[in-house]
Amino acid sequence: MRTSSRTSGVLGTALLAVLLLAGCTGSGGDESLSDSAGANSAADVAPEAAGIRLDGAVEGDLREVITTGSLTLVAGDPRTAVQAIAELVESSGGRVESRSEHSAQDGSDASGQITVRVPAAQVTATVDALDGVGEVQDVSLDAEDVTATAIDLDARVQALGTSVARLEALMGQAATTADLLAAEKELTARQAELESLQSQRASLTDRVDMSTLHVQVVAEAPTATIRPAGFLGGLDRGWSALLTTIDGLVVVLGVLLPWIAVAALVALVVRIVVRRTRRRRAGGSPTDTGRAPLTGPDTGPGGSPHETQPLVEAGDRRG
Repeated sequence: MRTSSRTSGVLGTALLAVLLLAGCTGSGGDESLSDSAGANSAADVAPEAAGIRLDGAVEGDLREVITTGSLTLVAGDPRTAVQAIAELVESSGGRVESRSEHSAQDGSDASGQITVRVPAAQVTATVDALDGVGEVQDVSLDAEDVTATAIDLDARVQALGTSVARLEALMGQAATTADLLAAEKELTARQAELESLQSQRASLTDRVDMSTLHVQVVAEAPTATIRPAGFLGGLDRGWSALLTTIDGLVVVLGVLLPWIAVAALVALVVRIVVRRTRRRRAGGSPTDTGRAPLTGPDTGPGGSPHETQPLVEAGDRRG
C-alpha cells in the first residue's frame, strides 16, 4: 500500500508539472497565433463578404456583368429622332455621353449618332422603347462578366485599407524622428495605391450599373447588294477594278497637271530666249551681210593673199 501511495504521489506531481508547462507554452503560443492572425487579416478578405462560397463558387445575385450594345435606327427625320432618344434615356434614369447630328447635304441624307448610358436592368426595355421613335435594325448586345476582377479589387482595397490604418497607428507610436519619417513615407505610398484601386473599382461599378448603347440614326435603311458569282461575278469585279484604276489615274493626273503646265511654260521661255540669242549673234556676223569683207591688197577673207588677187585684176581690166 505504501508503494502504491508513493507511486500515486510521483505520478500526480509529474502530471501537475506537465500541466503547468503546457499552460505556459499554450499562452505563448496563443499570443503568437494572435499576432499571426492579426497580420493575415490585413491581407485576407472574408470569402462570404466578397460573395464567394467555400467551394469557390460565386452567388448568382452577386455576379457583375458589363453590358454594351449597338443598333441602327431608321427614322424619317434623324435629328428629331436623336432628340427623342435623349429624352427617352433621361426619363429612364440614364444619361447621354455623346451626340452628333448631320444635316442633309448634296449626295447624302441627314443622319445622327448618339451614345447613351442606361441602367443595366433597363437595357431591354430601352431597346423596345426605341421602336416608338423609329425602326430598330441591326441590334447587337454584348455581356462581359467581370466578377473576378471586382472581387480582386475589393480584396486589395480592404488589405490596403487595413495596412494604412496600421501605419497611422505606428506613426502615433514612433519614438524617433527617423521612425516617424519612414512610417510617413510608407503611408503616403500606400494611400496613393489605395486611392488608385478605389478609382478603378468605382469605374468598374459604374460600367456594371450603367450599360452603354451606341445608336446610329439614318433616314433610309442601307440596302444590301448581292453580287453575282461565276463569270458574271468575275466580270463585275474586273469592271469595278478597272474603274478604280482609272479613277486613281485621274487623281494622279490632276495632281501632276499644274506641275506639267509650269514646266511647259518654263521650257517655252527658255526656247524663246535661246532663239533671240542666236538671232543676235547671226545679225552681227559678216557672212550674213551679202558683201565681201574689206581687206588689204595682200590678204583675203581667210588671210590668204592669193584669194584677192583675181578680184584686183578683174577691176583693172574693167577700167
